[in-house]
Amino acid sequence: MPRTEQTTSPTRWPHFLEDLGVLLWASFLAACVATLLFFACFDPQLLVTDAAPPAWLADRRAGYTVGFFFFWMMSAIASFLTAYLIETRNGAADREHR
Repeated sequence: MPRTEQTTSPTRWPHFLEDLGVLLWASFLAACVATLLFFACFDPQLLVTDAAPPAWLADRRAGYTVGFFFFWMMSAIASFLTAYLIETRNGAADREHR
C-alpha cells in the first residue's frame, strides 16, 4: 500500500495574537531600557522616604523588580494606545475615501 504524505501548511496565529505579541515585546524592550536608565541614576533604597520601609521593599532587588514592572506596564499602555490610535485612524481614513 503506498504511503501518502499529507502536507499541511503551518498554522498562522490569529492577527490579534500577533499584534499582542509585538506590542508586549516592544513594551518589554522599552521597559528594559527605561529601567536601565532610571536605576543608573537612582538607588531604589534611597527612593523609600519612610524610615522603616515594608519588608518586601527593603531589598534592592525588590525595588528593581517593582520598577521594571512599573515601566513595563507604562510602556505596554503607551504601546496599546498607540496601536489603537493608528488602527482607528486607518479606519477613519478608509471611511473618508468611500
